[in-house]
Amino acid sequence: MVYYLSDIERKMLEKRIRPLTRTVGVSEELRGWSWDRSPLKPYHDVRLPMYSICGKYCPNSRDVYLRHVLKKPGEVTYPVSLGSIVHSTVNGAYKHVRLRNFSADFEKWYESQGFKPPTNPDLVKKYSRIVWEHVLANAESRFREAASSQPYSEEEDMIMTAAPFMIEHKISGNLLGCSGILSVDCFDYLHNIIFDVKTATRKGENSFYRLYATGYALVFESVYEVPVDIGCTVYLNFKDDRLLIERDIFHINDDLRSWWIEERDKKSEMVYEEKDPGVVQCERKCMYANICKE
Repeated sequence: MVYYLSDIERKMLEKRIRPLTRTVGVSEELRGWSWDRSPLKPYHDVRLPMYSICGKYCPNSRDVYLRHVLKKPGEVTYPVSLGSIVHSTVNGAYKHVRLRNFSADFEKWYESQGFKPPTNPDLVKKYSRIVWEHVLANAESRFREAASSQPYSEEEDMIMTAAPFMIEHKISGNLLGCSGILSVDCFDYLHNIIFDVKTATRKGENSFYRLYATGYALVFESVYEVPVDIGCTVYLNFKDDRLLIERDIFHINDDLRSWWIEERDKKSEMVYEEKDPGVVQCERKCMYANICKE
């Protein structure tokens, strides 16, 4: 499972990050449950998806204008299709984990999904298989470890502690000016961590990736009124037949929450007022890099 922390990461979590959340804390007005007052209260009656709020591939956010004002679809690039299929793979494999089916047939599942990546379809499928096998193998190992140490537990209980994850949890973002239904990559309910998965990019490449987990934490707090102080961005990359995993674990502090609010307000105002920010030089990962110049 890509959401299991390594031994070193667990030590960092317990000895550095979690103590930081207790000593520094979070301002009450920046908790998601303060959605009904400034600064969290949305200014405009606009609902944006999390990727539009958090994404900063376009320097002046013209991608948001093109998508939500002009209603132009973005280009499904290789990184986009790979990311989408990898997310589906983790979710699909985890469904079998909950059923304790650790030898689930990848080919059967993949064909049932009807994936049609526009470029490198064989490579995308290969990477999807690697992720599938990794998730099942890691979850089985944790389950067997739990079974050997919990002789009086039912299998269902052991699964819930061996793989304590809510995967692709659906939640409403309406209170914070987000889309009605958001899908959270993962929430670890035993350790109270929000996870967000990224593919085809490396840890430290873009600081704004932390905004995704921050946004989901705020939405969690707005709906369930429980504090979520820790986020983790999981970076998945591939080298030959190997899955490479990096994790960025961080305190969802006041600065990140304020940054997220700033991005939401700026982009919702652009959509509400239908303001075109103009064409700028886009980076290659932007889905609108070619469309923007038309």
